[in-house]
Amino acid sequence: MAMGGQTSSMEHNAHFMRPVYKDLLSFAFDEKPVAYDEYRPLYVDAENPSLSLNAHQVRLFVRTVIAGLKKRANLEAGECVLVTLPNNVLYSSIFYSIIGAGGIYMGINPASQYAELEHFLELSTPKLIITAPTGLGLLQEVTKAKGIPQDRICVLDQYAISYLTEMLSPPPSGPNGEAARKDEYPQDIRNKEVLNFSALLRHGEGDWIRFDNINRCMNTPAAMYTTSGTGGLPKGALLSHHSIVMHHQSLYYDTPYDITRLICIPMFHLFGALFTHIWPIRYGETCYILPRFDIAQFVKTIYLYRITETFMVPAMVHALNKCPDLELSEFFRSLRYIGSAGASLDSVSAQRLEVKLHPEAQVCQLWGMTEAGVAFQVRYGCRDATASIGRLLPNYEVKLLDIDDQEVTAEDTSGELYVRGPGLLMEYKGIPNAKDENGWFRTGDVVTVRDGKYYVVGRAKELIKVRGWQVAPAEIEGVLLKHPCIADAAAVGIKKQDTPDQHEDELVRAFVVRRKTIAAARLTGDEVYRFARHQLVSYKSLTGGVVFVDEIPRTPSGKIQRFKLVEMCAYRDLVSSLLFFKPQVENLRALSSAHSLGLRSIGQRKNGAEAARIELRP
Repeated sequence: MAMGGQTSSMEHNAHFMRPVYKDLLSFAFDEKPVAYDEYRPLYVDAENPSLSLNAHQVRLFVRTVIAGLKKRANLEAGECVLVTLPNNVLYSSIFYSIIGAGGIYMGINPASQYAELEHFLELSTPKLIITAPTGLGLLQEVTKAKGIPQDRICVLDQYAISYLTEMLSPPPSGPNGEAARKDEYPQDIRNKEVLNFSALLRHGEGDWIRFDNINRCMNTPAAMYTTSGTGGLPKGALLSHHSIVMHHQSLYYDTPYDITRLICIPMFHLFGALFTHIWPIRYGETCYILPRFDIAQFVKTIYLYRITETFMVPAMVHALNKCPDLELSEFFRSLRYIGSAGASLDSVSAQRLEVKLHPEAQVCQLWGMTEAGVAFQVRYGCRDATASIGRLLPNYEVKLLDIDDQEVTAEDTSGELYVRGPGLLMEYKGIPNAKDENGWFRTGDVVTVRDGKYYVVGRAKELIKVRGWQVAPAEIEGVLLKHPCIADAAAVGIKKQDTPDQHEDELVRAFVVRRKTIAAARLTGDEVYRFARHQLVSYKSLTGGVVFVDEIPRTPSGKIQRFKLVEMCAYRDLVSSLLFFKPQVENLRALSSAHSLGLRSIGQRKNGAEAARIELRP
């Protein structure tokens, strides 16, 4: 296969489907690969199933909000609408409305704090900001400080939802056969500085932008998704109509079970969006939506509504595995497929969950990026117990480059993954050259291939360099998670002081979260060290120490925010230098940034030597 001008002896089995050149809404709404009842609930609130939207209501909502965005918000083509809402049944329709009006959708975490909101506002320069009442106060504080007019904030509150419910319900007819509608805002709504979402619902209907021109499909931005921010400030990845359509085309395949999907991963993240927006309206597949992952509600929803498919991040898998007394097989009889992505899932954790499920159910990994969509997947029916991310999906081609930028041509040899295909981002906003001159995107993931299956070794920038060896944090973490007393773990490299008898560039340090058991409470750093040492070669030993923490900092998609752990290490070194001794094992009570930490207690004797237990408080 030709890759980047070279020929590889290692077959990557790339194949491409016929490209679809159509605007996103026409692809989702107008094509009907499957005939279904348009009054069947498609987007359903799992906590309150009386709140739902069917295809007829979604189309009316979208056309109505398109008209409102153009006439009331004066949205022009190419302008951004920032959405800071939790998962809800209206989210997909708002997504479609913004894109259908010619705008660019951008969703962010509704729990974003002041500095994060500042960054997202600068990144998006939004024409309109759609938010919920719970986030309004902080959003107003930030926007006022930045000089953003308050009428650019649009609040989706209970009044707007009531108005919308009335609009979408079969109308009671008046004397003239007209629906009785509220024309006036209540007094407490009319006088607010900000715009009420119901104001967008009072301007009739408007059609979405339509095109089937190749150039417009590939060069018209539809959405801007923020990158995970594992190494610093998130970037804005612009995706075209064509990219999003081809994401879906790559993911679609026939399953032997009828799909009823549960979504509780964030819909503002591309991972959640990929499995939420298009599938219900295009195929008539009902999607139950939870605002967050809560184990009790998650289990209840799967049981009550016979969910067959759901998607998770590894932290959610670990959480379910921590419930040994919960007979999941009794509640998950309908479940057939759990897809995990966002971070690597070790095979032990995947198998631990899978054995609790129906014999036909599978826990499988996917690999994707905000910039590229999902390029690898273990699909239903392909059993895998090797922690593979699966095989290459249609519409992508890949190559692996070694540290000398030479293409890897042998199996079981690691190399940095580059991807190319129609699902890639157009560009990062304000940052040139997201792809090279041949269209390749550098993922930063180090990958190996074996028998056509792909395995993530780690992140190129996160690899720990020990005496010339490269150590993958994911491998260390996978071993630590096998320990029965460890709930979560992360590994980073720390610089070793320059002394004549020390040659390592870095030392491996582990951050460990104990399980909530009596046995785990007694777990020591020495025990963790020995456990890992017995399963790994010497240069992968935890020579940088073990740090017990309450939680591992992660992004909403489950990726470990290693830069926060590195910051914590730097602060620990500062504290240690001030105290004139260096503890090997700390108990860090909070994962706060260094400036917000305060010393609580120091010092204890152990085996006749001075040791330290540093507890840090916010």
